[in-house]
Amino acid sequence: RVYARDRNRFGWDLMLSLMKFLPLAGVHGLVLLLDEVESLLQGRRIAAEQRILAAMRVLLDRPDGVPGGVPLLGMFSATENVLEGIRPYPALVQRLAVRGATFGEGNDFAPQLALDSVLDQLQMLTEIGERLLEVGRVATGYVFDQDLQRRNARGLALVAFERDLDVDARRLFVKTWVGLLDVQATRGDEKEFSRDELEARYAGTFDSLEQADSKGYES
Repeated sequence: RVYARDRNRFGWDLMLSLMKFLPLAGVHGLVLLLDEVESLLQGRRIAAEQRILAAMRVLLDRPDGVPGGVPLLGMFSATENVLEGIRPYPALVQRLAVRGATFGEGNDFAPQLALDSVLDQLQMLTEIGERLLEVGRVATGYVFDQDLQRRNARGLALVAFERDLDVDARRLFVKTWVGLLDVQATRGDEKEFSRDELEARYAGTFDSLEQADSKGYES
């Protein structure tokens, strides 16, 4: 049994042991992604926020703080307001500060990376749609017309790309696209959807998600 007072150290030891073992298993290291960090900073008291920020600093420092180092890349995905949230924590500000050129300006070692400047969002949505064609085939057993459905995927991606909604466009896009593929597979009849049809479908998914979110769950 691990006593409560020892759990924090025990957890670190387990992770460090795993990272030390990884190169022996034929891989180069571990990428640890902490997504939606902003959710940790909302509605929290100052003491709780300080613990969270301190944990971020420790994770950033830990790879170099172990003899011989450990093959770990830590990444934190968050909205811009998190950067404002760390201002009162100088140790973390120092480690995440961008000095000189930004990543977008060619500095590959910049500690901050604006994701919206890395990917072509329209292309990304289109590629997600195309990859889901194979998933749809496996799930339904229906063999889709690849060229036709790629046109539909790009059309829906364009609708999603141009809409300005309060929820994640990728989430909406995937739900709408999966619904369109399911309808066509069930009917055994494929078609090329017009812009108006795609907009209506996308808006319908948005409405259903808003209703689900208002009830506290996702449909």
